[in-house]
Amino acid sequence: MKPKIVFIERKPTASVSIERVFRQIAQELDEYDVEFQQLPYGYGIGAIVKNLLFFRPKPADIYHITGDIHYIALRLPARKTVLTIHDLVFLRRRTGLRRALLKWLFLTAPVNRVAKVTTISEATRNEIAAEMPTLAKPVEVITNPLIDGFVAEPLKPFNAERPVILQIGTAPNKNVETLIEALRGFPCHLRIIGGLTDDQERRLAEASIEYSSTASLDSGAIVEEYRNADIVTFCSTYEGFGLPIIEAQAMRKPVITSNIAPMSDIAGEGAVLVDPKVPPAIRAAIEKIRGDAGFRQTLIEKGIENVKRFDSGAIARECAAVYQGLISWIGRSD
Repeated sequence: MKPKIVFIERKPTASVSIERVFRQIAQELDEYDVEFQQLPYGYGIGAIVKNLLFFRPKPADIYHITGDIHYIALRLPARKTVLTIHDLVFLRRRTGLRRALLKWLFLTAPVNRVAKVTTISEATRNEIAAEMPTLAKPVEVITNPLIDGFVAEPLKPFNAERPVILQIGTAPNKNVETLIEALRGFPCHLRIIGGLTDDQERRLAEASIEYSSTASLDSGAIVEEYRNADIVTFCSTYEGFGLPIIEAQAMRKPVITSNIAPMSDIAGEGAVLVDPKVPPAIRAAIEKIRGDAGFRQTLIEKGIENVKRFDSGAIARECAAVYQGLISWIGRSD
């Protein structure tokens, strides 16, 4: 009989989310019986309290918490639970008592409770270490895989006259305002995935940028957005990983991303790295890609090579090693 792994996920939302990463990994776990279980309630303090009161996990040999619901570790058997931390964005821009409460609920309490902690980048592991300097247990880095379905063909000819620039995300860390400034007066069409704020729309109008936006896309629609793009920008000021980098590389698109970890690590040599706070640096990278076909092609080829590091089968084997290690340890301790 196969050991059973239950992935614990947040309540489903309409947007394409990080949970698709573990759906991909689950496809590769042939030696396990895999199931997914979602929390009954969504976001906010009321939903957290109700999840902690009413969530009942299905029987399993190992539980693996995914997404930003770390606190649910308090409702799971400690020695059977793996927690993956994607980032610590919930602590950014928070201060005082609120930050202390969030840190305890989403980091300190769950990390100290579970048997195994993993994270998706060296940068996030360093953040965890900074927040929990006395943590005794090791935190293992297991990167995100490239999701199936990112197939470049048919290729769209590059539009050097008026390129379509694809921006994934509009949250504060996605740095849309700096990109807007970089594109002021630039001949392009800016395609934005994510809901725009009134301020962002005002800035776009003031900068005379031709743009369109959409949100709540499924995986198939995301692939089409990449296919229709000429350049992909992902100049975030903060990420736990940066899936759009490798997605764009797989789709054979030239990528511009930030020269800070983890984006610089994830991109390898397959992207132009820029200071995300400097609009002229972003603009210069766009102009270089637009005007130099040889450079553009080299960038794309290096991106294709870089994507090989994120093979889902290899990453699933790393997860399986974690599960098997816990199962063996539980068996010896019983």
